[in-house]
Formats: sequence, C-alpha cells, structure tokens
Amino acid sequence: MNDHATASRHRCIPADQAADLLLRHRSGALASLALFDTRDRASFERAHIAGAQHLTEAGFGAAMQTVGRATPVLIYCYRGNASKTWAGMFADFRYAEVYSVDGGHDALAAALERRASASAGQPSSAGGSAALQAFVAEQGFDATDLDAPREHGLTPLMRAALSGRADLVSELLALGVAVDRRNGDGNNALWLGCVSGQAVIVRALVAAGIDLDNRNDTGATALMYTASSGKHDMLALLLECGADPMIRTDDDYLAADLAATAECLRLLRHTVR
Repeated sequence: MNDHATASRHRCIPADQAADLLLRHRSGALASLALFDTRDRASFERAHIAGAQHLTEAGFGAAMQTVGRATPVLIYCYRGNASKTWAGMFADFRYAEVYSVDGGHDALAAALERRASASAGQPSSAGGSAALQAFVAEQGFDATDLDAPREHGLTPLMRAALSGRADLVSELLALGVAVDRRNGDGNNALWLGCVSGQAVIVRALVAAGIDLDNRNDTGATALMYTASSGKHDMLALLLECGADPMIRTDDDYLAADLAATAECLRLLRHTVR
C-alpha cells in the first residue's frame, strides 16, 4: 500500500496540503469540510485553527451525527500522531475522505501563515495584455487578484491551461501567479494542461516549478490521468520532465495499472514487476 494511505482508508498529508484543503473550503471551492482539533481542551482554548471543532472521545458520537459521510474530514493533534488514530476511527465508519495532518497544529498554523504572507502581494491584470484582460472579464475572475478561484476552484492559470491558451499561461506566470493552487478536485494546473494536450503549457508550468507529482483528492497524479486517458504524448512528456510513475492512488494503483492503450503501457513497462 501507499505510505500515505492505510487499510482504513485515511490519508496522512503534509501541512501545506492541509492548508490548501482548508483554504479551498474557505474560498468556496470545496463545498464542505469538517475540521477537528484533538488536543486537550486547554491547548484548544489557547490557540486553534479558525473553524476547528474540539473533539474528544466523549464527543465522537455527536460529531458523527453532525458530519455527513460524504463530508471531507481534516484532523490535527499536537504533532500528527494521535490524529492518525482519530482519522482511522472516522474512516472505519465509512467516511469517504479523512485526512490526518502531519506535524499537527503548529505545522498547519505555520502553513496557513505562509499562504497568507504569499497572498499579500496578489498579482493583478492591471498592465496586462488586452487578451488577458478580456479573458479575465469573460471568465468572471477578479482582476485585482489573479490567484482567486471561481467555479470548481479554478484560478485564471488553471482555466487558461484547460483552454489551451499557452499565451495566457505564459503571461500569467510572468505576472507571478501561484502555481501551487489546486481546484475543487485537488488538481493543479498541470493536470488541466494535460487535459488540453498542449506540450508548451506543460513545459512552461514545469519550468515555473509546479508540483509534477501533485496527488488530487483520490490520490491520482497528472501522470495517472494521461495514462488512463490514453494521452501517450502527454505521458511521455511528463516522464521526460521527471514525474514519478511509482506513486500509487488511494486504491493502490500505479499509473501502469491504469494505462488505457498499449502505447501508454509500453511507456510505463519499466514500472511493472
């Protein structure tokens, strides 16, 4: 099994990814999210992540009654150890998405602070090309914050990548937009660039430092998407750029297991034992 998944179907995720989930929820890109703090009451009262509910053994049953099984559950403790046990308990009761935060409260608080600092100087479309300003207006994006998401959690960079607009992707990257944002499914702009099938977009995103191996909310990567959709040219490009073919989904599948065509399987044959 993947090191980040367990038999009880919960995932242990780094603080930065947990912060991303929380911010996606706060922005409306993720419709629902239950956040639990499992530290002692005094620690919770001194400081906790905004929106967190204090969780105890005595209150576990009540928490299950108020949180639907389809609602993603994010749990933190002191350092990321006890939260694994709590996450396993939720997963055992068939909650579909359960996450334990590596590093606990302090790590998550620090990750949120880093994101807040990075957002202080949001890139805007002012001074951008006429094409970019028209694109922003047509898609209903915030011209004063080019990292702000719209429907499905898509940012302007994601929408441009999905639309195959290499010119806009290049301009947005030059304006300094963030490449680490994820949409409502947990995918980054690289996945969407692969959907459009534009090699120049993929190369630009990789050069800008995007996470080649970002795992979405089901544990799938862009490489897995290209394999499962038969996009062998995109698959070959991602492998050339250094994407890891040995990552497994939450269901324990490799990209090779998902290969939809003989050509995709050929490209991944070195990963099959």
